[in-house]
Amino acid sequence: MLYELRRYDVAAGKLPALVDRFGSFTVQKWKQYGFRLIGFWTPVVADKSNQLVYIWGWESYEERTKKNAAWRADPERAKKWAETEKDGPLVNRVYNQLMEPTSYSQIDRGEPYGPDASGRSPYLFELREYQAMPGKITNITDRFGNFTCGAFKKHGFRQVGYWHNSIGGNSNELIYLLAWESLDERMAKFDGFAKDPERARVFAESEKNGPIVQQVANTILRPTAFSPMK
Repeated sequence: MLYELRRYDVAAGKLPALVDRFGSFTVQKWKQYGFRLIGFWTPVVADKSNQLVYIWGWESYEERTKKNAAWRADPERAKKWAETEKDGPLVNRVYNQLMEPTSYSQIDRGEPYGPDASGRSPYLFELREYQAMPGKITNITDRFGNFTCGAFKKHGFRQVGYWHNSIGGNSNELIYLLAWESLDERMAKFDGFAKDPERARVFAESEKNGPIVQQVANTILRPTAFSPMK
């Protein structure tokens, strides 16, 4: 499976209108064309608050090309865009990247990140992006697969999936998604992980020849009412 991470920089004051267009029209039309919407969010804590974030799933790049072409040619889509943008565009720019899952990505292994959403409150989601030091992306990937994922599980982290960029984005990057009940829970569990002596030992060993992570970016996301992932 390929995953497409898409981020919209929304025109000033147009976020409610764009969310409404997705919720009342676009997402339903995507279903008609066989799009797989994985999750759809708005940022709670981020560098850019006027943004939308969502993820599609594709069987192949060819499937993506074919279904997107049909969607773009839909006359109802063109009509809806004209109606909703009569006072100006809703979106300034769209960023997208196609990602491939790592061998230990939970979503591809069929490992649920939590109980069914019908029996609980929606989670907050955290998108984390690790920029590797030059030549060190394999070191980061291996440390997560051989240690960090297991340590996260021990400390009660809810792990959704792990990916590398395939087309677009940054080729020297590991991206992953976590789910939290609250920001307080996030803080408490990250504190516990940071104090874990086994973590200190493994990290020291993996960085004996220098750091392997150059930068970490994270975004806290709230699922919309129409997000399949909650």
